[in-house]
Amino acid sequence: MESSLLAVKSQRPIGPQDKDKGKRNLDILRLVCLAIFILLLSGTFIGAVQGADEDKDDDENDDEVTYNDFTLGIGDRIEISSYRAELIEIQSVKDGIAVLQVSKTGSGLDEQRAFLENRANNFMGGAEKDGITLTVVDILDEGSARVRIEYKESLGTPSRRASDRPVSAGDKPALTVQKSFDKSELSVGDEVKVTVTIKNVGTGKAQNIKLDDTPPLPEFSYVAGYPPKIKDTLDPGQSDSAVYIMNAIKEGTIRVSAIDVSYTDSKDNVRTNSSEPFDIVINPKSVADLAIRIQGPGPLPPGGTGLVNISIANVGKAPATRIEAKGDIKPPVGLEGAGFDRSFFEIPPGGEVNYSVMLSAKDSGNYTIHLKSTFDGGDGSAIREGSTEVVVLKQEYKYEYLLLLIPIMIIIVWLYRRHREYKY
Repeated sequence: MESSLLAVKSQRPIGPQDKDKGKRNLDILRLVCLAIFILLLSGTFIGAVQGADEDKDDDENDDEVTYNDFTLGIGDRIEISSYRAELIEIQSVKDGIAVLQVSKTGSGLDEQRAFLENRANNFMGGAEKDGITLTVVDILDEGSARVRIEYKESLGTPSRRASDRPVSAGDKPALTVQKSFDKSELSVGDEVKVTVTIKNVGTGKAQNIKLDDTPPLPEFSYVAGYPPKIKDTLDPGQSDSAVYIMNAIKEGTIRVSAIDVSYTDSKDNVRTNSSEPFDIVINPKSVADLAIRIQGPGPLPPGGTGLVNISIANVGKAPATRIEAKGDIKPPVGLEGAGFDRSFFEIPPGGEVNYSVMLSAKDSGNYTIHLKSTFDGGDGSAIREGSTEVVVLKQEYKYEYLLLLIPIMIIIVWLYRRHREYKY
């Protein structure tokens, strides 16, 4: 009963105050939700803006400046997008000057400009501002150069196009140079002739021609014509030669260095060329050497005759000159011969001279024939000798064999008489 009364007391009716308070709470809740929505909406917008900025930055980063190098001949060109750069002329190789024609389709750009080597040239603001930048990085010769083009990647990829105009030979001299010896192998003391030949195989006149053939080789002494002298100018197709003479003074294998030639063309561009180096062998000094051979007869009877044959051969590598041969017989009596002494002006390498002497036997015995030859072998006088033995037999008597028969006859007679005595 009491609990029921308490419950009834606690349930009072809702008044106007309570309704106002609920309305205020609902308004606050709506404001909070609105604030949250606005914050979410602003965050999305900022993110979108930031994303757009980032995309913009990415696009800008993708369009970076890059470059390519091309080797161009006269008339060749580089093309990229609407740009075109053509190599017109090499004005000076020495000073590094080339001429390029640069144009852009649909614009007022059509300019021929002289480029200094390794100097950048901007066109239409340069590569940083959607134009192009050109640089001649190397001039190779009178007809070609290495050209660099810088550009933004958005322009595309550059390409090289070959010249579409007739190729002109132009004024281009080209000298060849050759140095040659008249011997590939020689000896100390030999002379060698050196020939230097140049020829203009180009299409223009070569001027201010200079040879450099130094330093002189220490293995040679220079006899005449050194240093070689060549014409100052050569027209296309012309050639010139110079000759000088050297003497080999030291043996060994020698490396003959190249000879250099320098010249200029009509624009004073300096050009050079060199011969090919080569080796040459210098042997020790060549000298002559004589070998003497004497062939005597067989045994001679007293009063008999016979021939002795003499050969003098040059077994060296140089001519033997002023040869004097003298002979004698020992002992000087009992065997006679005349004509051993001879003179010869020259015996070449591998050559020989032959002659014979008649011998006359007088007395029995053993005899020695001796020959001595003096000569000039190329490095002074020299002597060579040779000898042989000749036998002369003892005197023979015609009837000496009969003396042998006497004892035989005596024995035969004695045997015959004894035989008869025993018979009787």
